[in-house]
Amino acid sequence: MRVQAEALTRIDRFAWLLAAALLLALSVAPVHAQESAVAKAAAWRIGDHLSLAGLLYAQGGEQENVDELIKSVEPLTAAMDIKIKPFPPRGPSGVETYAEVIQYLIKGDGAEIGRQIEKGFGKTAGALFEIAVKTNLMILLYEPGNDQGMADVIRQRCTDIALPGNLWLDLVNAVNSNASKEEVKDAVFRMHDNVAAYLGASVQ
Repeated sequence: MRVQAEALTRIDRFAWLLAAALLLALSVAPVHAQESAVAKAAAWRIGDHLSLAGLLYAQGGEQENVDELIKSVEPLTAAMDIKIKPFPPRGPSGVETYAEVIQYLIKGDGAEIGRQIEKGFGKTAGALFEIAVKTNLMILLYEPGNDQGMADVIRQRCTDIALPGNLWLDLVNAVNSNASKEEVKDAVFRMHDNVAAYLGASVQ
């Protein structure tokens, strides 16, 4: 499972614009910034890039590429006053490293970022971070006929925050129809691009 090429295409300069807009919103009206469109877009981007960096790290990708993904969201985490803690040390085997990174993302220091986002910027922003992380993890965890229950979680979270179905239903339907790993990976990347564009359009 290689995600390096696709992951690195997600790095762009839009994060700097989001960070500037977020800082402006916080300085002018910190209460209203909590559920602002810019905070939601920032939360999605942080969850997306952090989880992709984790997958690259776990698969033994070059550290400079891992660092590049993390640095791409540093303007956003700085604006939100959030610290990204290092990934856990690599284990003696790839399986153990993946297990540690998954733990980091869904229960550990990575998941704590989502909790901080929810506390500071609202439930929708926190949910978007979680959805971004868990959909990227499907690239690793999904097997035809066994998605570890992730599709139901994604459906529920997306429904709870009223995320338009055209952005995520293709992924859930691909999983439920036992699509191949490659098809699901492609659906994940399409979803992430579409959600980022949708949230970004709300900012502009």
